[in-house]
Amino acid sequence: MKLLKVIGLGLMSFASVAFATGGELVINSMHSDPTSKKAFETILAEFKKEHANINVKVNTIDHESYKVQIRTWLPNNPPDVATWFAGNRAKFFVDKNLVEPLDDVFSGAAGQFSEGALAAISFNGKKYLMPTNYYHWGFYYRKDLFQKAGLSAAPKSWDELIAAAQKLKAAGITPIAIGTKQAWPAAAWFDFINMRVNGYAFHMNLLAGKGNYTSAEVKKTMSTWAQLVKVGAFPETAAAMTWQEASALMWQGKAAMYLMGNFISSEIPSAVRAQVDFFPFPIIDPKVPTAQVAPTDVYFIPSKAKNKANAKVFMSFLARADIQQKYNEVTGLLPVNNKAKIDVKNTFLKSGQQILGQATGLSQFFDRDAEPEVAKVGMDGFVEFLRHPDRTDAILTRIENTRKRVHR
Repeated sequence: MKLLKVIGLGLMSFASVAFATGGELVINSMHSDPTSKKAFETILAEFKKEHANINVKVNTIDHESYKVQIRTWLPNNPPDVATWFAGNRAKFFVDKNLVEPLDDVFSGAAGQFSEGALAAISFNGKKYLMPTNYYHWGFYYRKDLFQKAGLSAAPKSWDELIAAAQKLKAAGITPIAIGTKQAWPAAAWFDFINMRVNGYAFHMNLLAGKGNYTSAEVKKTMSTWAQLVKVGAFPETAAAMTWQEASALMWQGKAAMYLMGNFISSEIPSAVRAQVDFFPFPIIDPKVPTAQVAPTDVYFIPSKAKNKANAKVFMSFLARADIQQKYNEVTGLLPVNNKAKIDVKNTFLKSGQQILGQATGLSQFFDRDAEPEVAKVGMDGFVEFLRHPDRTDAILTRIENTRKRVHR
């Protein structure tokens, strides 16, 4: 897709924040994999063209090492700009006064970032992070298998999802694929159901360590989830499969639906692509505003950065619609600036842009929003729950005991 010219507010609204003064700009990046690194290098080349008087230095650190090392260098010897995640992972550093607010950068951005996107980068009434890309989660499903089971439309409500699962099961089709050999796919179910039942604020507070996993609210989440487990919606072999092996059930026509991130769209075989469509996670309680799971990559300025003026110039640059568009033409993800263009022929991206643009909040995913130790116990518990929903109380007690210990 050719980069379309962006005019007016989409290109110029950030220009007044700061002006390049020369000197250095040091950036620490965790985008070490080939695609994300290429995307970053693409827009960095553009930045250097526009700001030739700024000497940019980039330290690229592999993803896992970065997540460990950031806690050491951020408070002591930070760069001017750093990459990170939105949501509670960032709030940890914000609460320690290690992140510079960006309200001035966003001051001219009215209407360019959705309510949900701003909620994921704002804390205590201030905006701290610059989101560059995200991707949506939802159900990928086989239209032909739905038709075989007598289903004429994708489910929009929880009751319709249960009914669809029962019809598919009766037709000899596994209703919903999932592979939990690596535990994280099960966590998406908890994220969505908890947000649909109890709301975004409750969910984020719980994962931030301020809630109680043995509360009536969380038990309601689990009992709702158990409705699907008890109708046999998931494959009995889920614990032995990776997420890719579970997706094969879809491609082989053995399973009808899969709750997964949009990265799965690149895995769809050409032979069945025309039969695969998408629908968002159904509504459970119509009174609860709709939030979505959308892992979001961000950049931020450390509060102890040496070259904050140049860092603000870079943040204003990253915010622009034309830059986010160029960035995500390489990543294949969605730009967060809603003035940026996407390939409208890509129906999955189009669906994602629509549901994320309408979301009232964006969860980053259970293992990003919860403390790592709590996340591990929680995800292991969710995997156990899929086999033994009768152990719900014991599972939630284990997670709660871990939360108390970690957040004491």
